Amino acid sequence: MKQLAIRSVTVIALVAAMGFGITAAASAGSTTTTAPSASFVAAQQALETQLAARVTRLAHLTADVNGATSLSASTSLILQARLSTEAASINTLVAKVPTDTTFAELDADRAAMYKDNRVYAVMSPQVFEMIEASLVVNQLTTDQGNEATLQTEVTSLVGMAGYQNALNHYNNYVARISNWSSRIVNIQAKVLVQMPTDWPHDTNVFVNANHQILSANIALAYANYDAAVIGLASGGYTGS
Repeated sequence: MKQLAIRSVTVIALVAAMGFGITAAASAGSTTTTAPSASFVAAQQALETQLAARVTRLAHLTADVNGATSLSASTSLILQARLSTEAASINTLVAKVPTDTTFAELDADRAAMYKDNRVYAVMSPQVFEMIEASLVVNQLTTDQGNEATLQTEVTSLVGMAGYQNALNHYNNYVARISNWSSRIVNIQAKVLVQMPTDWPHDTNVFVNANHQILSANIALAYANYDAAVIGLASGGYTGS
């Protein structure tokens, strides 16, 4: 009986030791998953929001280009191609960012969002200014086509009281149209060659182009006034 008791104690001790060993081994072989920090999640979500905004902006810009009948076919194709390339780049990041696990990955994707695309800094002003400049070009073409008619009207006033006034406005009209017909082409060329990699050096190009396009529109308004005065002179108007 004494030997049986000793054996029982030995077996119990062995089983306990084996159980402890199995538990320890299981604990040692387990993998602990660490949840991302709150700051990482916030940074990731912020980048996802920024990318979503760019997807929306690119869709709007594409719609603007497709709907701009004033753009030349070649300019439209160039802008469409650039917008398509940027949309593909941004959408790739949209799919990747949610899978990022480190700040280094987020930083690299954020840099790609900015440097490779420049949706707001380059593509937006480029599209807007190219469309606006094309409207100016079309109006200038129309106004040039009206020069012969206006000249005929002025010639018909020779010897009348309103002739000199009409002639002065006609000369102003021609000068304005001629001046901007050449300048607007140069503006379009400078704006269209700007690329995301040129930033921030192309910022001044866009700012200057915006001012020039505004000046062109003002000149067109004055030209329309000149044409109106010529028409009034045909009816005897002698003012300025």
